[in-house]
Amino acid sequence: FAISLLWCLGLNGGTIVNGIMRPFWVPLQDENLAAIEAGKIAPNIITEQFFDMIWIGGAGATLAVVLVLLFKARSKQYKELGKMSLAPGLFNINEPIMFGLPVVLNPVLMLPLLLGPIVITVLNYSAMALEIVARPTGVIIPWTTPPLIQGFLITGHWSGALLQLVDIVIVMLIWLPFIAVMDKKKVAEETGVQDSKNSKGKMGA
Repeated sequence: FAISLLWCLGLNGGTIVNGIMRPFWVPLQDENLAAIEAGKIAPNIITEQFFDMIWIGGAGATLAVVLVLLFKARSKQYKELGKMSLAPGLFNINEPIMFGLPVVLNPVLMLPLLLGPIVITVLNYSAMALEIVARPTGVIIPWTTPPLIQGFLITGHWSGALLQLVDIVIVMLIWLPFIAVMDKKKVAEETGVQDSKNSKGKMGA
């Protein structure tokens, strides 16, 4: 919640919050790694890698937003933004979405940016607590590791990848109505501009 809220205000929430929380996470990761090496179940769910699994495409899990723009947007501007944001999003870099959509300082998009990560955090924690999905092993991987591959490597099990796929679908559903409203307005703007250009062209002729 704090990371997403800070991003809404134009601050890099991940850098701020992770810097505070990392000293608490590192011992938990070490405990998990020691347990796995001893052939036991990892005792801790909350680790830095647990939250890496949440930030699918960057803070706010915005790879889902990229996919909504690509497959659902009718606006030319949003379609192009989706295409431009896909490659960075696959490596968990989301500045094109944060500043291009924009999400930063946009009260309309504050709710999905806050809600999406909270929903999938609760889901992921519950799935791991109930032992439906494997827990983080304690292995540290680069935060730029692409989703699905990331989930598999963090948990050491295919269930981690499947969980991230489910997360993406859930966040897409959360964002879909908000993007639809913005997309409708953008299409109307683009149509109005095009009609204006056509009218001027006919007058000039």
